[in-house]
Amino acid sequence: MMNNQEALDLLKEVVQIKSVLSDEKIVADKLEKLLTSYDIPCEQVEYSAGRNQLVATLKGKEEGPVLGFSGHMDVVPIGEIPWENDPFAALEKDGLLFGRGTCDMKSGLIAAVVAMIRLKEAGADFKGTIKLLATVGEETSAIGSGQLVDKGYADDLDALVIGEPTNVAIGVAHKGALWPRITTYGKTAHGSMPDQGVNAIEHMLLVLNAFKKNFDFSKSIDELVGASTSSLDIINAGNGTNVVPDKCTVEIDIRTIKTQDHEELKQQFKEMIAHLTNTVPDFKAEIEFINDLPSVRTEVDNPFTILTQKVVTEVTQREANIFGMTGYTDGSQFGRVKKEFPILILGPGETKYAHQPNEFVKIDDFYQMIEINERIVKEYLK
Repeated sequence: MMNNQEALDLLKEVVQIKSVLSDEKIVADKLEKLLTSYDIPCEQVEYSAGRNQLVATLKGKEEGPVLGFSGHMDVVPIGEIPWENDPFAALEKDGLLFGRGTCDMKSGLIAAVVAMIRLKEAGADFKGTIKLLATVGEETSAIGSGQLVDKGYADDLDALVIGEPTNVAIGVAHKGALWPRITTYGKTAHGSMPDQGVNAIEHMLLVLNAFKKNFDFSKSIDELVGASTSSLDIINAGNGTNVVPDKCTVEIDIRTIKTQDHEELKQQFKEMIAHLTNTVPDFKAEIEFINDLPSVRTEVDNPFTILTQKVVTEVTQREANIFGMTGYTDGSQFGRVKKEFPILILGPGETKYAHQPNEFVKIDDFYQMIEINERIVKEYLK
């Protein structure tokens, strides 16, 4: 039986792989070699060169539901602020494991892999199927899980646990993301003769004023994740103080809740642009949506939530906290599957340490997560 030390050694080896927004195939190759050594069937799905996803399937002794575990193999860059130690050394110190990706989210991914192996070693004595979905590109709009959904790899899921860092609490909901990129076009002219040009920045100010007037996201509130929000985070325009700008681009980060329909919001944006086009002389603009991920919500009284809460409470010896998240996960993509099924976010590590210098995970939480995953399987597929 794979013990905790062997599990930790595996996690260290995977953290040492520099899968920074790329090269996930190296992780997929390592996990496939390991899982197939235990006779767990695997399939790699190519997203692009060097970026392969891994789907592993373990069938129990009888037919039954399909329980999914998901984790992403990519990590974000180490950043500009110096680390105390090599970010990819996987340094163990004082009960913590340091390194980029320890928290977000290789510990959650490996906890699912190890649970799968232990259940196989114990004879796969359950009724149903475990499906591991190891994805690429979660940190860039969840592109990998989107491909798996489009190719039908999630169609058979009956429940899903995503091992993102939650401090071993249970995330039952998170916001969606809708990111409009709006560009206004004008006409260049010398800064001393602005009447000879069309100022794209001034036209963008009309767009932003209309945006503030037409959209009030604070009124859309969910008791688990809070209010919908918007944030103007990028603006690009101009190439000289003496040149009338002929192009201006903005990008807005909108975080949505379950009651908001993205198609309706997109239509409202298009109508806003159309109104300005029809009423403002020489106005020209275009809009594209560079991220469109719906929100996720599983009810607190869903049987799978209740089962998971019971398991987490038993393993951690403390009441399992249930909460809603502001950021999105691969769950946004898996939630696009045509059938309804519960999606929970549950993993070791705290989100506040993700993407930070000196990122770490508590090793005991990693060990607990392996046991939690095993018990969820035994309870759900019994």
